[in-house]
Amino acid sequence: MKKFFVAAALLACALFTGCSSEEPSIVCGRDWNDGAKVVADTTSEFDLADQMVVQFKYGKNFDFKTLKVAFYEGSAANKGAEIWSRETAVSEKADKYTLQGKSKHGGMMLAREMCKKRQPSSILIEFSAEGKVLASKDINLVKTR
Repeated sequence: MKKFFVAAALLACALFTGCSSEEPSIVCGRDWNDGAKVVADTTSEFDLADQMVVQFKYGKNFDFKTLKVAFYEGSAANKGAEIWSRETAVSEKADKYTLQGKSKHGGMMLAREMCKKRQPSSILIEFSAEGKVLASKDINLVKTR
């Protein structure tokens, strides 16, 4: 009987772990899959002339009313000055937020436009709610063209 309870407890733990939601994360990429509404190509290095889409994935429905996105100079280890930030209202029915824009040159916004940089540099992207950082990601802007 004791073995049965141990086995049942292990099974319950495995099921609970398998059903748990993923950690909040930031995905950056060059390609947007409009049908699936996801960033198709993930990377952390962008040429200044590359298209750029940033997506915050929460893993469960948002349990907050506003979400703040901020871009900073540097990295998580060496956070510098804020480049820009924006706070936006979000729906509790959503579980992800996508940041993309239209380029001044047509098409999707370029990395240099989204990061407001003209020279190669390191950038920290942070998403936060209610004063708490939910996820951050370091990216590098390079010039290869």
